[in-house]
Amino acid sequence: MSIRRFDSAMSLFGARAAQKRGRPDRPGSTPRSLVAGLCLAALASAGFAPAAGAQALDTSRLPRAPGAIEVYASPPTTIYTAPDPVAAAAAAAAKALAADGWRQYSPPNADQAANAQVQAMTFKKGSQGLSALVTLTPQAKTANVNYTALVFAHDLPFPADATGVAFDPSAPYLSCASAQPLDALLDFFGKALGAAGWTPAPKPPGAKPPTDGKAAHAYFTHADEAPLLLVLQRGDDGKTSVELKSVPAEVLLAELHPAQPAPAGETQPAATPPKAEAPESAADETADSIVKQAQQMAADAVADASKKPVAPAPTAQADAAPLEALAGNPASIPVPQTAEQVEFDGAQGSLEFDIAASVKAVAAFYRTAMKPLGWSEQPSVINRPNMVELDFSKAGKTVSLTILQMGAKATVSGSGEGLVTAAAEPAPDSAPASPVALEAEESEGFPVPSSRTSIENEQTPFRHGLNANVSADLNAVLAFYRRELTKRGWSEQAGADVKTDHATLAFTAPQGPAVLKLISKDGETAISLVVRDPTTAAKAGMAPKPGQVKVMLGNATGAEAVFTINKQTLKVVAGAGIEGKSGPTIELPPGKYKVAVKLAGQPAMTEEEQFGGDETWGLMAGPGGVLPVRMY
Repeated sequence: MSIRRFDSAMSLFGARAAQKRGRPDRPGSTPRSLVAGLCLAALASAGFAPAAGAQALDTSRLPRAPGAIEVYASPPTTIYTAPDPVAAAAAAAAKALAADGWRQYSPPNADQAANAQVQAMTFKKGSQGLSALVTLTPQAKTANVNYTALVFAHDLPFPADATGVAFDPSAPYLSCASAQPLDALLDFFGKALGAAGWTPAPKPPGAKPPTDGKAAHAYFTHADEAPLLLVLQRGDDGKTSVELKSVPAEVLLAELHPAQPAPAGETQPAATPPKAEAPESAADETADSIVKQAQQMAADAVADASKKPVAPAPTAQADAAPLEALAGNPASIPVPQTAEQVEFDGAQGSLEFDIAASVKAVAAFYRTAMKPLGWSEQPSVINRPNMVELDFSKAGKTVSLTILQMGAKATVSGSGEGLVTAAAEPAPDSAPASPVALEAEESEGFPVPSSRTSIENEQTPFRHGLNANVSADLNAVLAFYRRELTKRGWSEQAGADVKTDHATLAFTAPQGPAVLKLISKDGETAISLVVRDPTTAAKAGMAPKPGQVKVMLGNATGAEAVFTINKQTLKVVAGAGIEGKSGPTIELPPGKYKVAVKLAGQPAMTEEEQFGGDETWGLMAGPGGVLPVRMY
């Protein structure tokens, strides 16, 4: 049978005939596989958005791993198979992209543990972003590689020799190591950020360049953004650690206009904020604007505080007494006993509070309290009487604390994965929670839980499907689909297979026979819902005999391929299935089969395939083995 009988514009066995077509329900989403949906959802939460509207990057033209077979290609996303397992395919793809100038990076604090079934990588080239998701194929011997263009919410420059790059475009945040000296890195970031519209902030009064060449920091301002703080630390190993991050405008204000400590025993007056000095040049206007905004915020705070009794400024005698730790502390690190308005978010890893103490006293408290808990303090260049940044690390986790003097009190802000706490486990004897009633949304004629974490629709001329993931247990998802499909006139057939971690149900839908499959693990349920069109398939000659499997063979190589399946040997000419040439078709009973393909001058390659009754499959011979495509 000729391919052109059912679709003259598509290949029978290529993804253009059976490609998954994403139906995004929000700006920036793109088609992706079920596993890809989970990985792209974590990235998106880290500030990445698939480049649905950006055509500057054409992923179909990017370099690929050796032996790649194209499955689907378009500017926003491209999918191909590689003839290697996941780890080797990921390494080959990364090598090919690196040769083309792409710089690999990781999200900050990301767990990079090896996974034999999936690896997610992110790359940057200039202002362009790319994710590469590598997943295991059903045959468990080859890998699928999915390229997706990314749009950065904020773009930060990478030094040419940067290693260990961690980048979060939503924060924004960048950390890495470089062999360049401090002055070279200061010059690099000054020029690169300047080209992106950032302006170096004016130097604080009396500021002097570092004399030991070990540390330096600089601020950059932008009319529409919070200031950026660049911190450089030169190590004994000749490497310079680089950290570039967004900071509140008040931090820059405190740097530019240091508060004068009140004499011991005297109340610090609620004075009006200092008048900003005139900018030295037009280039300083943006910085001056940011400072004025911060000053206005400070003035408003002072005005509010003046309506209430002003607490006396901490005295030298008070600071002499060490701060005590708070009993019943809700945070994952110690908090001083006299802390006020404590706000701790264990899910986000954040801590904030005010305290009537000096910056010096609070810093001393944390240096004393964190050490017995196994935390090691890392050097910081911000260590002023009115502002201190403390950085701690333990077992690969970090906590960053900024202590800022605001009048008579200090404000403490903390962040880092060291503040993240695991969700409380339910008591062993607690009663199981009732299934949550999920709400429904429409997606290409299918119901899907509105709280789903990923979604895609697939379409061929003969079948229409939905794949999704939702953070809910199997019972809740099963109840959802039984309810929603019944509303749409679907009838569930007898013989449902429902277990604790998976379920398979057959339905009769108005459009034809349908199958719902659910797989649940770790509170996440994967959904596969497919409706087939037997009438259209029969007219196109694609329908198998009742209870049988139709297998159509193709050959994407330039030489003859010899298939062996179910003790039958079939020769398939070069180009069959992709150049309008018909390939052999065989009918088989449903079951599991070993499929071998032999190409001239190469050893035979064997795959194991599982076929169900009343299904039609295409098997395409390629350089890496056999590519299976479900047709009906």
